[in-house]
Amino acid sequence: PVTRRSHHCASPVNSSGRIQRLASALLAVSCGATNIGAQSRQLVGVQGSALVTSLSGEAFDRLRIGTGMGGEFQIRVNPSFFSLGAGVQVTQHRSTGQGLSNKMTLVGYFVEPRYLIPLDNSIVRPYLAGRIARLRQSTDLEDIGTTFLVKASATAIGGGGGFVAKITQFIGFDLGLAATTANFGTFRYRDTGLDSGLDAGSGVSFVVKAGLNIGIGIGKK
Repeated sequence: PVTRRSHHCASPVNSSGRIQRLASALLAVSCGATNIGAQSRQLVGVQGSALVTSLSGEAFDRLRIGTGMGGEFQIRVNPSFFSLGAGVQVTQHRSTGQGLSNKMTLVGYFVEPRYLIPLDNSIVRPYLAGRIARLRQSTDLEDIGTTFLVKASATAIGGGGGFVAKITQFIGFDLGLAATTANFGTFRYRDTGLDSGLDAGSGVSFVVKAGLNIGIGIGKK
């Protein structure tokens, strides 16, 4: 007797069904990944932060200016993992030694681009940041009973990083570190604007900041 070998071929209907199920599964995974990247992010937001700033370098060491406290406010636009912020920062500093009573207020207007590192974790997200700022210091210099009211300006460039932790759909906690460097040139008198002949020098600013990001509900992605 001749033994016949049976051949089982998948029907076109069954193959089509498997392809449809596979396509549906891939689509679900793709949509899930997209939601992880965009979850709870608003196109426009505001941020307020408390600042602790440590100053070093010749611009600050000669004045014995120490660590200062202050704050910053910025508006951020978040079209994707890249975002851009612009705002203002203010810190106040005092002399820390040798019986000096020098005082300085440091004000900066800045632009801060960020890159939010894409991770599967939708609660805590690290980021890298750059910063370009126009700084102005208003300083009270004491010299043997006489106080000179002077000012100096500089462009500061630097960067840093941090993380944002989700609190609610619209609110996140931001903790970051940054360092910038600037050369202030010479001091000018605040009342007349004339050159004082005093070298303001260059220096580095190290900043620790903590604050809140608040999405204002414009153009939710």
